[in-house]
Amino acid sequence: MAVLPEMAVNLDSTNRWLTLAANIGVLAGIIFLAYELQQNTVATRVEAASNFNSSFSEIELFIAGNPEFAELLAKGREGVEVTGPDQLRLMVFYNQVLRQWQFTHVQYISEVMDEDNWLAQRAFMAEIIGGDIGLMNHWRTNKLQYNSKFNNMLDSIADELRQ
Repeated sequence: MAVLPEMAVNLDSTNRWLTLAANIGVLAGIIFLAYELQQNTVATRVEAASNFNSSFSEIELFIAGNPEFAELLAKGREGVEVTGPDQLRLMVFYNQVLRQWQFTHVQYISEVMDEDNWLAQRAFMAEIIGGDIGLMNHWRTNKLQYNSKFNNMLDSIADELRQ
């Protein structure tokens, strides 16, 4: 009968070791999951910055490769009134630029884009807006097309430019 208590002690000891091993496995899994989430966040932020740069590179290459549109854009930047098809072309172009910036702003407030990259993009945006009367007028006329947080951010840029 002495064997039964000894077996109970061995089973209890084995159970403790198995519980400890399981807990260590769970802890290791949580640490690995946290590491993977951090890596995913970094990858998402890099992709967001890359997408923004790609889309604006396309816009810049379009302007550089299209002298006629570059002349039209120069008129828009100076606030020269254009009509007909040229007005439509500028409107579509300005919508595209503002939507891209709005998307980038959404990525920033959603913490997909890191703050350093956002601040650089915001400075770039302020530089472009500050030198483009047509773009600024287009935004002021069409504010309802954009979300309120983006409009508030552009209002703050406009305020900074006035000072």
